[in-house]
Amino acid sequence: MGLGGIIINARKLNNIGRWANEFLHQRASVAEHTFLVTQLAQLLGFIEEENGKTVNWKVLYRKALNHDLPEAVMGDVISTTKNINKDVKETLDGVERKLVEDELLASIEPHYRELYREAIFDGKDDTLEGMILSAADNIDALLECVLEIKLANKDPFLSKYYTILDKILAIDTVSSKYFISDILPSLIGDCELLTNGVKK
Repeated sequence: MGLGGIIINARKLNNIGRWANEFLHQRASVAEHTFLVTQLAQLLGFIEEENGKTVNWKVLYRKALNHDLPEAVMGDVISTTKNINKDVKETLDGVERKLVEDELLASIEPHYRELYREAIFDGKDDTLEGMILSAADNIDALLECVLEIKLANKDPFLSKYYTILDKILAIDTVSSKYFISDILPSLIGDCELLTNGVKK
């Protein structure tokens, strides 16, 4: 199938839903999530540059655009399952890597195979771009929770909101802190169940 297989598999993300084990009033596909994470990463990158940081935009866009591409062959394994303990995480990471190698990369000519391998597995890390990706990924999940809570779907999304909020607050970037303090309140609006950092 060659390089066309990458596109065919990427299109599968249109039909893979987020939060697979939960009832949602409005379910986003992984493809929608990827687009929104890329937009959020761009916004956070702009904020970082406004505060004197240097963003490697090629790396940031590559990370954001590809961070969930393995789900085209693995499916959306829910975070609570993937991170239940270190052994499960390592096992699932190994399965994901094998599936990517066998289903996405095996039929690609070697030069492009290496380029795609680097792009697909260049995700969250301790670089500025990796931390921006982590923040953007969690912010989109947080906003999905906000929508469900506003639609009266509080269980389990209220507890998920505060769990994800803690993850974002732990990311040491100017942009993630700015988002929580200056952008999130306008997105929460007058929803009394939600705060931008103080648990109720």
